[in-house]
Amino acid sequence: MHTASFYKKIILILLLEIFITISAGTTISYCKKFSLGIVEQQAIEHSPDLDKFTVETQLQQARLDDQQYDFYPTLRAQGNSEYTSDLSNGWGSVVSVGDIVQSTGTKYQNSVSVRANYVLYDFGTRFQKELALKNAILASKSTVLAEKLKLRLNVLQTYSAAMSLSHRIKNLQKIVGYSQELNHLYERLLAAGKKGPIDAARQFTELKRKENELSLREFEFDKKLEELSFFTGCAVPEKVEFTELPQPDLTDFLFDVEKHPSIERYKHELASQHAKTAASEGEYFPKVSLYSSYLLYGSDGKDMAKSYENISESNFKVGVSLVVPLSDALRNRHKVRQSELTEQRIRAEKRKLQEQLQTELNISQRQYKYLINDQKNKRDMVNILEKELKMLTRLKKAQEIDAETAIRRSIVLLEQKIALDKSVIDLSHELLRLQYQMEATRHE
Repeated sequence: MHTASFYKKIILILLLEIFITISAGTTISYCKKFSLGIVEQQAIEHSPDLDKFTVETQLQQARLDDQQYDFYPTLRAQGNSEYTSDLSNGWGSVVSVGDIVQSTGTKYQNSVSVRANYVLYDFGTRFQKELALKNAILASKSTVLAEKLKLRLNVLQTYSAAMSLSHRIKNLQKIVGYSQELNHLYERLLAAGKKGPIDAARQFTELKRKENELSLREFEFDKKLEELSFFTGCAVPEKVEFTELPQPDLTDFLFDVEKHPSIERYKHELASQHAKTAASEGEYFPKVSLYSSYLLYGSDGKDMAKSYENISESNFKVGVSLVVPLSDALRNRHKVRQSELTEQRIRAEKRKLQEQLQTELNISQRQYKYLINDQKNKRDMVNILEKELKMLTRLKKAQEIDAETAIRRSIVLLEQKIALDKSVIDLSHELLRLQYQMEATRHE
């Protein structure tokens, strides 16, 4: 009985260890699949820059709403309570100058007034300021679209580079394994006197070079994962599988550079700045305004309380004013000059960006043709090497060739696969980059 109980305990412990081992193995081999679409969506939702420019658009809209009040009359209510004395304890006359009532006597006086003012004509200054803000809103919206395109292109670049490194690392690991086999083979041949120490040293150096390259690519891959984590705001697991990039079938490789959101942003900024220049020029001219006021007032020579009770007299006035900004003429001239120089700067930046985008488009068209031919050549080379490797495997089994030749040809095949994988990813990346640019120029 004791023996049976002992064996049951041993079996239970073994089962428990197997379960823990399987669970640990499952955790270690855990892999998360990544797709470009998911990464892009996460990056767009997380982007602080997109949030910033979206808020900037809302801020420009708030400024436009504030500007609308310039088209409405201004109303103001005012109450005054004061004590005046002519230092002679006597009564004097009351003098009214504009909205100000002055007394030459000694008394308590109070007034309540309501005033209104409306600008009848200002040579289009208000309309130009409104137009400047409307174009500033359009510029902010174009900036959001341009920033979104920039973000998508950056994510695409990082995702493509990370995928290329992932494929490269897998093939380099196999190459290092083959190099280790060659190194062990050379060590045996050196011990048997069939290889010299120089050949063995060269093979060992080649092994270390491959190991160093693998270590470097792993380091670069970790950096790309950190960059993806920065874009998405989410931690990226160490073991990750990348979904292959699609290759869109584009009917053409042209997009209207003038409709690119970055160019449209400059167009709206230029229109906004031009309206600001016109508004500054309008400051040279006078403003014609209509004003009116209604005044209640009362006074008493000795009692403040009675001065409030005596508020009954009223005064209503209406008039037209003409304000000529004589002293501000010099300042306005400098403001106009600054605005004109800003327009010139925006035009220069816009022209530079147009030329840059057109150059990139021309290069992309040529690069596409090169990548198509390059991928075809590399695929043909891989197919030839795979056939050769199959033949070498059969010859190796028949002991008609040595193991070194078969291993070296396997390394060459893997190196060609690395080049082919990179060419496939580069072509997909270039097509997607063009597609993103064309999509950005088709917005409403």
